[in-house]
Amino acid sequence: MRMLLTSNGPQNEVTRDAITELLGAPISEARVVVVIDAILPFAGDSSTFVDHLRLLQRMGWAEFDVLSLLAVPHSIAESRLRSADVIVGYGGSNVWLAHAWQASGLDAILPDLLERKVYVGWSAGSMIFSRLQAAAVEAFDDDELEVFGLSSTAPAAPLFDWFLMPHLGAPYFEDASDEWAARHAARLGGPSWFIDDETALLVRDPRRDPEVVSSGRWLRFDAAGRVTAP
Repeated sequence: MRMLLTSNGPQNEVTRDAITELLGAPISEARVVVVIDAILPFAGDSSTFVDHLRLLQRMGWAEFDVLSLLAVPHSIAESRLRSADVIVGYGGSNVWLAHAWQASGLDAILPDLLERKVYVGWSAGSMIFSRLQAAAVEAFDDDELEVFGLSSTAPAAPLFDWFLMPHLGAPYFEDASDEWAARHAARLGGPSWFIDDETALLVRDPRRDPEVVSSGRWLRFDAAGRVTAP
């Protein structure tokens, strides 16, 4: 398994080097597919999304594909996912992204994809693998189930007993302070990581703790909400 779970994508040298290391080959020789379902439910200005796609495209891939899991037939989506060397799960709503994997039926092949491909999570794309997915909706007072008309949520693939929350201290999330993190970690009922936009978690074995890849800062909490690292 080769997973790099980022807060705000591969925007620094540390995360880009990690992708190259996971690939074992230059990015110029790799094909990437960007799964965009997490951002699609949100109306309004999409300029940041477009800028992020341009940032990814400028990394110099051999082939650059953009895919919505729910916009094409299952067989076409599966073919495009399997033909890529890297799958990027873009940000937006982790609740909707997990739903898209499940509603499309592609969650059935996701474990196999994760064993064969490099997976790069970007914000919500990093959050869909925790067994605490449903608990996090309650812990963070998330209204997306109601907004999207869903009755429940579950991970796209239940890999981790810990939960990842991105964007710690980000200026565009005014409430994402250390105090905010501690308050919600105590409500979660399981271990959690809060990472800033310069930090990623590298997962090679979901049964083991992730490796921290960072030029920034992060907080780790135990199931009782106590800080355990750094």
